[in-house]
Amino acid sequence: MNESDYKNLIVIYQQKAFDLFSQVIALEARLAGSKQLVESLSSQVNNLTAELESLNTKIKKTNTKTTDNTEEL
Repeated sequence: MNESDYKNLIVIYQQKAFDLFSQVIALEARLAGSKQLVESLSSQVNNLTAELESLNTKIKKTNTKTTDNTEEL
């Protein structure tokens, strides 16, 4: 290879390295956004689960009171 071939090779390596670096940055940005979305949705799931458990507890208490009242009659 002569000097011109090496220069061309270096130019191509620099272009490819820049392209790959840009892709990595873009993917990391998408990953960060996805992580935020997952955290937000997980928080919503946890809140809804807690609310559901609370409602189930209230329903069980109401059913227990109703059952106790009907047994007394």
